[in-house]
Amino acid sequence: MKRKIKFALAAAVMLVFALQMTALAAGLGVSVNACVIVGNQVHVAASGAVQASDTGQYYLFALEPYETEVGARTDYCAAMPASESVTFTTDLNLNTASSRLYSRFVVTVLRAGVFVPVSNEMYITNPEVLASVSTGYPARSKKGVIADWRYTSDLTELNAGYATYVLDVSKFFQAGGVNFTYNGKNYSFNSTAVAEADAVCSLFTNEGCNVVMVIINNYNPAALDMVPPLGRTASMTTYAFNVQEQVPAEKLEALMSFLVQRYANNGHGAIHSWVIGNEVNNNYPAHYQGNISVDEFAADYAKQFRVCYNAIKSYNKDARVYTNIDQRWNWLDKASPLQYPSRTFLDKFAANITATGNIDWGLTIHPHAVPMDNCRFWLIPRPESTMNLVSHNDDSKFATIQNMEVFTEHMKHPEMLSPNGTVRHIMITELGFNASETNRHGSNEQYQAAALVYAYKKAESLPEIEAFIIHKHNDDPGEAASEVSFGLRVGDRKRFAYDVFKFMDTGSTAYTDFALPIIGVSSWAELGLQ
Repeated sequence: MKRKIKFALAAAVMLVFALQMTALAAGLGVSVNACVIVGNQVHVAASGAVQASDTGQYYLFALEPYETEVGARTDYCAAMPASESVTFTTDLNLNTASSRLYSRFVVTVLRAGVFVPVSNEMYITNPEVLASVSTGYPARSKKGVIADWRYTSDLTELNAGYATYVLDVSKFFQAGGVNFTYNGKNYSFNSTAVAEADAVCSLFTNEGCNVVMVIINNYNPAALDMVPPLGRTASMTTYAFNVQEQVPAEKLEALMSFLVQRYANNGHGAIHSWVIGNEVNNNYPAHYQGNISVDEFAADYAKQFRVCYNAIKSYNKDARVYTNIDQRWNWLDKASPLQYPSRTFLDKFAANITATGNIDWGLTIHPHAVPMDNCRFWLIPRPESTMNLVSHNDDSKFATIQNMEVFTEHMKHPEMLSPNGTVRHIMITELGFNASETNRHGSNEQYQAAALVYAYKKAESLPEIEAFIIHKHNDDPGEAASEVSFGLRVGDRKRFAYDVFKFMDTGSTAYTDFALPIIGVSSWAELGLQ
């Protein structure tokens, strides 16, 4: 316990130091060190050298996600005599049109009639103190599937701890039907989209699963404003969320608040894990926002994430909120320059969150094999080969099944730790094993099952990985047409991998050791596994 307390204290000291260095490096002179909700107010603590001004006063401004600067604004929310250490208090205004739940705060001085920022900007870091609901965080096993609602009863039979589904925000803005009032404004969400989410969440929750909802945004002409202005190009896979403009930003705040309130075990099921975007390091084509730099992309995504995080955590304190990256750890795709290496994106996202108020974000990963359709990943060239795609260090081009410890070790770096100084929550939320015999890599159902066991044992050896969610429960027809069949099922037929998944964590060697001769070893110990 003492060690953990010392670790957390050290992390807190490092955070304050980092914030001060950020402010000083920018030539601002004042550092906002804390921004927290206390009762119905926001307390903002700042320190640093006293800054010259016309009035000898510091003025605090609240900026919304879509605002880039104070500019010509004069409506400061608090003022204090300039001092080396000040604490502002301002009303939170929760559930009103002037709510500051999503605001970031900056200290300014008045010079020649203009309010000039003299500090870094910081968001509220403890929205969970507002939460009226506590759903717990169930997880009966480490296993999970990207689930097919038509075979929901499988989830209990498989002892799946997690069931994943995808929710498209654009569908909720196609038409109305379900009314919701938020911050004094009235919204009406698509009744069909709500009914689908109701059915899925109820089914998965009733089967005892931790429901993992991946929040995405599609190109929808009926809700095109939900896409950032530079990203409004059809044909991408999915899109970023628009927090750059007031109306769509407020619509996102309202929708996320509606969803977390509806799915908090109050008759419609519960969402326990929220993943904000899919493989978001891929601006093109998975989280499209237009032709922008990785720095711009990470900074804007941090705003998108924070809106969702504050909406979720301010209602359900037990919910966990995650970002998501793919396996291209240091790989720069020359053909698609807007696909940023996942390590680069992750580091910039983490740095932005830390600089603007550290919160308890989590990480979900997709450590697919390279190439993804070859389930016999143990035959993929080793690090010593000329391809050198996979190595067991932070410089590896890819982080896959073979070296997924690259993710966990990176997350132990001091700058990546959670606010309490511990390693953040990490989950595998997509990992597929191809069973298609027509595939060029010669896959089949035995190889698929062997790969499943091997990957699970690898994940089990890393205690930081809390969930092992596979792609997928049932074959996807579109994927199968491209000679990739990842399902435990093919419709009503259960593959061999189905029973392997069911029993692989029970200690039954019949469903694990069959894989050894397929992989080409005599024991799991040869692979450094148990």
